[in-house]
Amino acid sequence: MLMQQFRPHPSLSPYIESLLLQEDLNAVNYANLTPVNVLPSTLAVIGIQYGSRMKAIGTQGEQLLGTSGIAGLQTTFKQYVGTGGIGTIIVRFKPGGLAAFTPYPIQAFQDANVDLHAVFPPGLVGEMEERLREAGTAHALIAVVQAFLRAVLTRRDREPWIAEAARLIELHRGGVSIERVAGEFYVSKRTLERKFNELVDISPKKFAGIVRFQHAVRLRKTGRDYLDIVTLCGFADHAHFAHAFKSFTGLRPELFFSGGEESELAKRFNGKGADSPDGPDSPDGPAMYR
Repeated sequence: MLMQQFRPHPSLSPYIESLLLQEDLNAVNYANLTPVNVLPSTLAVIGIQYGSRMKAIGTQGEQLLGTSGIAGLQTTFKQYVGTGGIGTIIVRFKPGGLAAFTPYPIQAFQDANVDLHAVFPPGLVGEMEERLREAGTAHALIAVVQAFLRAVLTRRDREPWIAEAARLIELHRGGVSIERVAGEFYVSKRTLERKFNELVDISPKKFAGIVRFQHAVRLRKTGRDYLDIVTLCGFADHAHFAHAFKSFTGLRPELFFSGGEESELAKRFNGKGADSPDGPDSPDGPAMYR
């Protein structure tokens, strides 16, 4: 199975964290034959399938997804499963980055899977999908997607300090007051909250909560016990930690972490940042998959 991570083109790097490619075109024993668990994340993504389509698994059953779509900021735990040989490119946006590409309010994409044809000119989307079918290498596939993204990049007046404010929250692993973040950028708390809701589609407090949740997941993966996690993540006690964890996953942490082996996506891409596509895991990178 081919799994690689790529840096975005310089013109896209202010908005995009990285591009991931997963390919296993075996029609029988393919990757993602068993469900992939996608954890709550601060990153909006575009998912593009040049292999078989994926299904989303929800409380109402399975939903066959389109060949290309946008998933906005995810505040809940989700599951996806393949339907055949996998060829997937995932574009991971920086906080607020998606707003530079779409003419629609960013709130339309939170916790949703929206077909790319409904957001961008269908002719451009169709041309990209046709060129992907003709591309012969991983680098050629990524080049096709980046050309599409450059074509639909419309708002270059994005306020870069929002991404910097989000990064500050991430550097503190969610354990920083919103008042301090606002002060670092010489804006009022109200302005910070308004801009976060407008461009990131979540309040800075909730953003920090997801970051702290992801940090707890990383700590548990390294073998830390729950008492350590409660202390290091700043929870008042285990009950507070368990309540916050269940709000994101629907499960108590003990049950969630007893769910078996990680998926290949989790092993390969969790914790990877754009500055180290093939390097060691970063302790501050997003934990998106399980």
